[in-house]
Amino acid sequence: MSIKILGKQSLTYGIGHIMSRLVTFLLLPLYTNVFTQEEYGIVSLAYAFIGFALIFYRYGMDSTLMKFYVQSNDKKESESYLSTVVVLQALTALSFSGLVYVFRASIGPVILSVHEPDFIALIAGILFFDCLWNISTLVLRAEGKPWVFVGVNFANVLLTLGLNYYFVVHMGSGIKGVLAGNLIASGTMLFVTFPIILRRLSFKGIHGENFSKVIKFGLPFLPAGFFTMIMELADRYLLEYMTDIETVGLYSAGYKLGMFGLLLVMGFNMGWTPYFLRRGKEEGAENDFARATKYFLGISGIFMVILTIWVNDLIHLKIGGISIIGESFWESTEIIPIILLGYYFFGFYVLQLPGIYLKDKTKWVPVFRAVGAGSNIVLNVALIPEYGALGAAWATAIAHLIMAWVIYLKSKAVYPVAVNFTGLALPVIFMAGIFWLPESFILKIVITFLFPAAWLLLVADQNDRKLLFGKNQ
Repeated sequence: MSIKILGKQSLTYGIGHIMSRLVTFLLLPLYTNVFTQEEYGIVSLAYAFIGFALIFYRYGMDSTLMKFYVQSNDKKESESYLSTVVVLQALTALSFSGLVYVFRASIGPVILSVHEPDFIALIAGILFFDCLWNISTLVLRAEGKPWVFVGVNFANVLLTLGLNYYFVVHMGSGIKGVLAGNLIASGTMLFVTFPIILRRLSFKGIHGENFSKVIKFGLPFLPAGFFTMIMELADRYLLEYMTDIETVGLYSAGYKLGMFGLLLVMGFNMGWTPYFLRRGKEEGAENDFARATKYFLGISGIFMVILTIWVNDLIHLKIGGISIIGESFWESTEIIPIILLGYYFFGFYVLQLPGIYLKDKTKWVPVFRAVGAGSNIVLNVALIPEYGALGAAWATAIAHLIMAWVIYLKSKAVYPVAVNFTGLALPVIFMAGIFWLPESFILKIVITFLFPAAWLLLVADQNDRKLLFGKNQ
């Protein structure tokens, strides 16, 4: 499997992943132009809780399914692992959602800062459906069907957008309409995609040995996922506790645009994980991993620098009198470059995973994530009282850097892959320079073209240029 194939698959899966998360960005103009900062803060906490809870719902079964389904020797064996995971997920998702529903009255004030049991009931349903329909997308990735994957996610985007517009704008249902729209969309997606799973289910292949293997492999990812969500969500809850719900709403609006960096990383990772699991068994894998690392850091660096340069122009752009972010949320843009920087470091973290997987060092994954989560909490507590939302953003960025450095040191010890540190540092240097430059349209144009030129001159070698410009190596 070549670098070019990795690039094509990562691009396609990246489009699919961006589709799946794009709905949150497309809804941003709706939410920030309709809701107050307080109301949007509640919506943000609801989405934060859903993301956090899904870690427990999946307890590593998504990573488990990818590993065993991809590396199985035949169709019968892969279907056996799939069936085992489906049964486990269905039983536990039903149990977890039942508990959320039963305790909905007491959960609400803790996670949403309001006493709204109906909101929690809707969230319980969303969690159940989201957990199960995600399995179909994992199967599509494992079988190398990127365009079907894209189509499924695009359908989810259209459905969620339409239902949110109907309930929030047409029906005037407010926050409850947001959750109701998401519940119907998730339930519909499970119904539509379930045939993908059904055709591959084989209950005869379910046996105790498989249960033991998938649980043993998957459970270490549960604490890792828990710490990951602390990295992603602790800032929201600490801001709410140390400031107010309005600050959470303001921060979340800026964070959403900064999360374009996360979409880029996760889209790449959807092609990266099956790539290194297959390629790692072959000769010369380390060289290809090093080249992939160089290219991805360059691409994400270009993206980060360009978005930082033009973000203010982007959010002030109005179409039909409506801006990407409502005017009351415009001051949140100062955190966007910092969030982008954090996800750039997270990209470097993801690039270090081959050695951890291929050398069966996955027990270290929770350690890496714990280091990041702990750093994030400490930094948030230290910086929020003085700097508010800006402090929370810097806490997230620095925590990602610390986590990336820790996994790099471990990966280097077990499976050394060369890293071009000039390529790693170049986007960071440009970002630092942008903060000090005066506001100038001409300067923006210059930097937009200067960074790619600098990368080609200082980072790329002759083979890279041949590959990138389509010449035979």
